[in-house]
Amino acid sequence: MSEYPKEIKEQLEHMDRMKDTFFRHKKKLVEELCSKLPYNITPTKYYMLKFIYEKEKCMVVDVSKKLELSSGATTITLNQLEEYDLIERRRDSRDRRIVWLTLSEQGNELVRNALKKRDEFWGKMLAVLTEDETKEYFRILEKIENGIEKNLDGIKR
Repeated sequence: MSEYPKEIKEQLEHMDRMKDTFFRHKKKLVEELCSKLPYNITPTKYYMLKFIYEKEKCMVVDVSKKLELSSGATTITLNQLEEYDLIERRRDSRDRRIVWLTLSEQGNELVRNALKKRDEFWGKMLAVLTEDETKEYFRILEKIENGIEKNLDGIKR
């Protein structure tokens, strides 16, 4: 195994610390956000609602793939969200085998409120940067994201 120079190893360790800090705070933020929401919304339920909100209309298989959950786990959680009147299931008028998921008005309102809280949080976090620093930060993040996606595409899923 090739040995990286000390400076690069230190940079990689710094990246690991930043990643750990980011995910720890994101997890805490989502848990805190979910604890303030009605209906005993767990992070998984929140991510399901957010995905359906973004898509406006999708199928169970889309949710399963996005969240990398089994169809059984997805169905159980969607059933709970339907019991809370946060989602609606509708059969396709042309193909009765297809069931579309949409958010109810309550579901849309819940996600909009959660996103507003998320935006307030990130607004405070980014306020320490100048406008130019913010642009540069997102330019670099996008470059890293593209590199990660490129590497993931080479790995069989």
